[in-house]
Amino acid sequence: MEIQNSSSIELRGINKSFGSFQASKDINLTIQGGRLVALLGPSGSGKTTILRMIAGLEQPDSGEILIDGKVVNDVPGSERGIGFVFQSYALFRYMTVYDNIAFGLRVKRVPKKEVDSRVKELLKLIGCEGLEKRYPGQLSGGQRQRVAFARALAPNPRILLLDEPFAAIDAKIRLELRSWLREMITRLGITSIFVTHDQNEAIEVADDIIVTNEGRIEQSGSAAELYSSPRTPFVVKFIGNSVLVDNYYEFRSFSRAEADTVGVIRPEFVEIYKTSEDIRYSRSADEGYVRDIIFRGSSIEVKVDIHGNLISAIRSINDAPLEIGEKVWVFVYRMFLIGKDGVRLVENSALRENSIVI
Repeated sequence: MEIQNSSSIELRGINKSFGSFQASKDINLTIQGGRLVALLGPSGSGKTTILRMIAGLEQPDSGEILIDGKVVNDVPGSERGIGFVFQSYALFRYMTVYDNIAFGLRVKRVPKKEVDSRVKELLKLIGCEGLEKRYPGQLSGGQRQRVAFARALAPNPRILLLDEPFAAIDAKIRLELRSWLREMITRLGITSIFVTHDQNEAIEVADDIIVTNEGRIEQSGSAAELYSSPRTPFVVKFIGNSVLVDNYYEFRSFSRAEADTVGVIRPEFVEIYKTSEDIRYSRSADEGYVRDIIFRGSSIEVKVDIHGNLISAIRSINDAPLEIGEKVWVFVYRMFLIGKDGVRLVENSALRENSIVI
């Protein structure tokens, strides 16, 4: 099964308010045809409002929504060529799987033979062959979401919108569905946008990520771009397991910047050593104390108190074990600094000076 002519989407100067609350503030974005895009942000950041306006379920107060270069503000959602998958599945409880998938086709008065062929094709695509006579209450959460996906695809939309599609599913099935969704959308080539507040979900599934906050778009780009080159204080704090450090200049080999600057340290910026282990860059390592140890399956997350800050680092499960309260050496490779001029990445000066002492 292939989707032909997947559509591009553009929003120009979009504003939307609900009473005194402004949910969208001068939104400008372009989504190329065939891309899988995540709208990522905390609750209340405006991501679902953007999705609903594209779908035609909400009308912007100002600005233009374009699909394939044509303004669609006054075009009903049913005529925009969009399929919508809701967080709660929204399947018809008293219809079978077959009838749920066929619903949109029957509304459009598609001939019975074509409906039957299309439903069977979609059942095969979603891996639910043999379940067509079951009702939603007889399916698992993962199966219900797959059926919702198939129902949205049945009328051959050129755009697929998904509102937190994995939120109502347990963790193990959620991981399986992430991979499945990415594979399906890549195979179909349909322009797709999904809303999520889970950065791991966005990073794993999406081609591009649009980060929203307080009704604005903070930054957009690939997961790698957002992670390694955050452009705003919100993005650097929101993406990754970040810890804010006011007294960053107390860490060895880091210099104090301008006033009101804050440091941001991620686990991948940190190495922890037992006092009995060989220490790289020993003259730039700080003394710390282990406060917590969390087993993550393939690794160990260690929380260390250093200069009054609780920062995290990752150690291999094959490394010598640590104990809570143990004194350790901590080397911070780099950190982000948030100041009046924005965000910048700074490295420990020991790296530049190559002053390795073992």
